[in-house]
Amino acid sequence: ALGEMVLRAGMEINYLRPATGKALVARAQILSSGRKLAVVRCDVFASDGNDEKICSAAQGTITVATTR
Repeated sequence: ALGEMVLRAGMEINYLRPATGKALVARAQILSSGRKLAVVRCDVFASDGNDEKICSAAQGTITVATTR
């Protein structure tokens, strides 16, 4: 775990299609986590109850904040 003092080092969000349907479902995962850096990803799907279609994909990088 990186701890409580972290900063966003980078973030990218790709909007792929309109989010239409009955519900939105987000699935996130940690791609890599070390002592000072973590890379995470989150995909958001629009669901109508039977089918899901991806509507956005995001990836972010966070780093440990250093105190002076």
